[in-house]
Amino acid sequence: MSRKVEALVATETGWASRLTRPPERFRRRWLGVLALTVSTLAGVTACERAGDPVDPTPGRSAVAIQVVSGGGQRAFTGAPLRELIVFRALGADGFPVAGAVMNFVSTAGSGWVEPERAIANQDGDVAVAWTIGPVAGAQTLLISTGLAATAINAYAIDLETELDVLFVPPTADEIATIRADWAGRDVSPAGVTVELAEPYGADDSPATLRVVSHRVGEVRHFGAIIAPDSAAVGSLPVLMYLHGGDDGVDLDEVGLLSFALGELRDSFVYVIPSFRSESLEYGDRVWVSTGPSGHWDYDVDDALALLSVALDLTPQARPEGLSVLGISRGAGVALLAGIRDERIARIVPFFGPTDFFDDWVRDLLREVIQGFPRDLPGIAHLDSTVVEPYFKGRTTLADARLEMVRRSSVLFAEDLPSVQLHHGDVDGSVAVSQAHSLIRAMEALGRGPPDFEPYIYEGAGHDLFAMGGAIPRVQDFLRRALGDG
Repeated sequence: MSRKVEALVATETGWASRLTRPPERFRRRWLGVLALTVSTLAGVTACERAGDPVDPTPGRSAVAIQVVSGGGQRAFTGAPLRELIVFRALGADGFPVAGAVMNFVSTAGSGWVEPERAIANQDGDVAVAWTIGPVAGAQTLLISTGLAATAINAYAIDLETELDVLFVPPTADEIATIRADWAGRDVSPAGVTVELAEPYGADDSPATLRVVSHRVGEVRHFGAIIAPDSAAVGSLPVLMYLHGGDDGVDLDEVGLLSFALGELRDSFVYVIPSFRSESLEYGDRVWVSTGPSGHWDYDVDDALALLSVALDLTPQARPEGLSVLGISRGAGVALLAGIRDERIARIVPFFGPTDFFDDWVRDLLREVIQGFPRDLPGIAHLDSTVVEPYFKGRTTLADARLEMVRRSSVLFAEDLPSVQLHHGDVDGSVAVSQAHSLIRAMEALGRGPPDFEPYIYEGAGHDLFAMGGAIPRVQDFLRRALGDG
């Protein structure tokens, strides 16, 4: 390891302690960047190691400096850039100059760079790690070698200021833009295939299970349909179950749901979608839907397409009075599905997200930005669709905000069908503030029981079966579907 790299390691603890963010939390993130820096510097500035010299090109000197990679980056004040910056020394003939001595100086207020002096490798390249300064705005690094000199900028971002801008309340135009996007989507299924059809359930309650696949655009999606065998044609309402988490759905979950419904167990056709990129499991068999994850937003497309398949393939299914029960992530999907599809008459969401402009979501994004994301479903998706593209400058503020609008059912509350909402007040996975956002929106519309029934459970967390009285309430709410038609 070079002396400069050793100095970089030695100064890390003292540097991190000067940051405004919690030192121990940020230290872990810095060590990750440090490891990349050490690895890259070891290769690019290998000429500084004893016994591995790079000889200067005889009779040639550098007359220009090229930025090979890492230019124009954005980072938060006082933080290292995510990528090393690679510079190349060029001669008058335009070819790299091996052995050129490069010097790096950050201007006042522009943080510090490591190394401050390095010798170009055989390709004329040198890499540096730049930690930008504490003040938001453009920051400048000066580079010189031989007869050449240049400057490069990075941009320091104040985290809270950026979050203030991102979390400004949505406008009517933004909401209208998402409505138009939804209206233009084609969620009609194509290429429907029955992958499996076999008896399902106990002897006293015989039913048929069908696992089906279909296309939604370019995505191949899998779902399950369970229908009691004894039901007459067109006699049963549909109950769609939308799962939580990121790991797909196991049909054992439907067994728990039917058990909870008690005497209503055989009163529904059950529809169970997986979501794209995730699995549907039944015993030792697994089917995996294709396409990239589409948390909350394209989850709705998959669910609505499967709903159409179920109505077409299941003689017992009645197209009126459709109900949806969703858990956690699935609860957020259920609300958005009810907004987008008039076939859905009632929704039972258990502790799901409703408002992506809530302070709880702001806290989640702050933690993602700082490199310490919570282990929650959808966080990686939010990082890839909102945080990374926006804060690295690959997408606009307008587009980042639209990604949040399209996941916020509270903004479209007037289009919701009947809802029975359940949430625990000590939920550590989805904050109860998400339930309160929807309650405020529905109250502002003058909607209350029996059209909107919110239940907040004191001392309950992210667990349906820990909510005393929830199951009988759900049974009463879903029993209304039996009278539709």
